[in-house]
Amino acid sequence: MSFDTKSFYEELDGYYARYDNEATEKFLLDSLDSVENAMIISAGTSCCCGDDDSCEIDAQDKEWIIARSQGMIAILNELACFYRGVSRWPECIAAFSKLKAEMESCGIMCSDNYALVTLNLAGAYRLMGDYEKALGAFGEAREILAINGKNDPYSTASLYNNEGLVYQDMKEFVKAADHFEKALEYMRLVPNNDAEIATSLSNAAMAYYSAGNLEKAQTMLEESLAIFSGLDDGMNPHYAGCLNTKALFAFHAGDLELAAKTFELAIEKTRIIFGENREFIIGCRNCAFTYSKLGNEEMSKKYSDMAAAAEAKLP
Repeated sequence: MSFDTKSFYEELDGYYARYDNEATEKFLLDSLDSVENAMIISAGTSCCCGDDDSCEIDAQDKEWIIARSQGMIAILNELACFYRGVSRWPECIAAFSKLKAEMESCGIMCSDNYALVTLNLAGAYRLMGDYEKALGAFGEAREILAINGKNDPYSTASLYNNEGLVYQDMKEFVKAADHFEKALEYMRLVPNNDAEIATSLSNAAMAYYSAGNLEKAQTMLEESLAIFSGLDDGMNPHYAGCLNTKALFAFHAGDLELAAKTFELAIEKTRIIFGENREFIIGCRNCAFTYSKLGNEEMSKKYSDMAAAAEAKLP
């Protein structure tokens, strides 16, 4: 068996470019099944045992094992991230857990890549609302990176940013804002890193807003929006979240027209990039409520119905 990593990613990019989540999932699952089936076939065809019943792995088998593991790791990582993007948390957790087990079987549980997978797993736990497991996984990743001497700005910023999101979800807003500020400090040291800087700014804006520091929140949000609008033709995956933050600020400031229009823009970007996931549903409900406050019951019903239809499709 030979796994062509380059061809796999090129084909996967093609599926993502079409924004067809069903086809993308099928491609990933078929790719995983192909690698696993190749493992079964190969495992039964080349065992040479001597009189002492011992088995030795020859060079060809070693090459096959390496290729198989590379394929499994690449596919499982993409599959887990796909499920995270479409808010299918049980499948996401299962894929990340299987990925970690595969890496452990290869003896790379103390690598930087293993730490990154652990960070991603922690993020999935956060989005599921399991904050204790999330903080535990972040702590595990921090220990691995420390052992490996990875105190570079990007790794440090990612840890602060992700832990800040957990504290924000736990409504510990001052602690969250402090983590986001530290993340931003390190992110600004990384070249060509505008998307991550904008994400940290957006996260910090929400934390400061929730903590009652409205002026600082608005300043950070405006800087974040300015960066996102110029990235990826306005289709960066995190842009919709930043727009939702803008809409919430406008709503609470009493500018309901701006809030409704901004929610609509965020909803459309979420639908195109991720499909009708949980974030899409929340956005539709927020938009429906905003239109209801404006007295536009027709538009309120439209977005309420969109939310209900999307939720009915979720597993």
